[in-house]
Amino acid sequence: MIEFNNKRVLVLGLKKSGRAAIRLLKKLNVKIFITDIAQEKNCEELFQNTTFIPYNDVVNELGKIDIIVKSPGIKSDIEILKKAKNKKIVIISEIELAYHYIDKSKVIVGITGTNGKTTTAKLITKILIDSNILAVAVGNYGYSFSDAILDNNDADVFVVELSSFQLLDIVHFRPHIGAILNLSVAHLDYHKSYGEYINAKMNLFKNMKYGDFLIYNVDDPLIKKRIKKFKCNKYTFSLRNRLADTFIENEQIIHSGRVVLNKTDVKLIGEHNLYNILAAVSIAKVFYIEAENIKNSIKYFENLPHRIQYVRKVNNVTYYNDSKSTNVLSTICAINVFKTPVNLIIGGLDRLQNFTDIITHKNVKTIIAYGETMARIEKLAKEYNKECLVSNNLADAITLIKGREDVEEIVLFSPASASWDQFKDYEERGNQFIECVESIEELKAIK
Repeated sequence: MIEFNNKRVLVLGLKKSGRAAIRLLKKLNVKIFITDIAQEKNCEELFQNTTFIPYNDVVNELGKIDIIVKSPGIKSDIEILKKAKNKKIVIISEIELAYHYIDKSKVIVGITGTNGKTTTAKLITKILIDSNILAVAVGNYGYSFSDAILDNNDADVFVVELSSFQLLDIVHFRPHIGAILNLSVAHLDYHKSYGEYINAKMNLFKNMKYGDFLIYNVDDPLIKKRIKKFKCNKYTFSLRNRLADTFIENEQIIHSGRVVLNKTDVKLIGEHNLYNILAAVSIAKVFYIEAENIKNSIKYFENLPHRIQYVRKVNNVTYYNDSKSTNVLSTICAINVFKTPVNLIIGGLDRLQNFTDIITHKNVKTIIAYGETMARIEKLAKEYNKECLVSNNLADAITLIKGREDVEEIVLFSPASASWDQFKDYEERGNQFIECVESIEELKAIK
């Protein structure tokens, strides 16, 4: 384990995870330094008993530092971190810091994948709580692991949702149960390559041992290939493979040969959510939770906000908010939910993704492009003769599809892009979409 006693620790980045790291570091015998590219020294209580280093001075002050706790959004190739590595300074994530501090009697469930992490983490947390196991969902979705440890001394299980950003700087972190849902191209603006992205995801399992449980989607050939080297118990899940430990057959979800629930019991919509449910069932069975308890929890679990969320039907147009979709695969999963063609609002921060599979999708009627990716999407749509409307911002984009008296329309806001070109996060973006839709006036006659 990393030795923290009497060490000099720099918290690099003072957003949510950085602030949680400061809070936890104050429980350790360390000297705390802090910095952020967008923040000057201030006097708020959290920063008391810390030493602020102006961001531009950090490189020259690295001689004072033993350990850096890096916020997940900060790229690893910035000058500060390159020089730190050369000086053999230990660089970790807030997740790694929390793992150092946590009572090792607590059970850690780690969940990763390109898509579906939050839904799966929330669902397994609900199943555990409904079965009288005190669990808390933490990590990437918004509640920092460090904060959760300090706030929930009585929790038995921490369900940790983990992004590739958080996993990149793993050293000793070891979950008792680790699950991977899927892999597809994502975050290439952050990672140097798709290979680096995959390697970061695989870090979830690198410290797991024989008594631990690795749960994976056997339908994903890349995952199937990459998990072979890990030496621990392995459980598989699949939509179609009857040799998997958890699978679907005859409209029933089956684990180890026994029916857990029927598909008709499931409120979550979309094939992608069936994978999330299979993963949650697999995790639940590691805890020896009875099938009836699992079934009852899943029956009352609905789509989370900003995930194919029905907003409103007005003037023959039905609006759905899927702001959580920040990559191509996630948006395609959303499109596949609908049986009739949709008008798709797409766009945001340009992460150099290839949008061809969305543009050419048979279930996409019209593209409405906005944001930083707008011009590139418009150009691609023209190449494939797909109708494409453009707007500089989301609020205006929503008004471009008009209902007609004889035709009903679906508008799906599933941006396939990060929100940071115009919004703080996907939640702010989704909330603006909802507010704009709610403000649309209902016309007496649609023309």
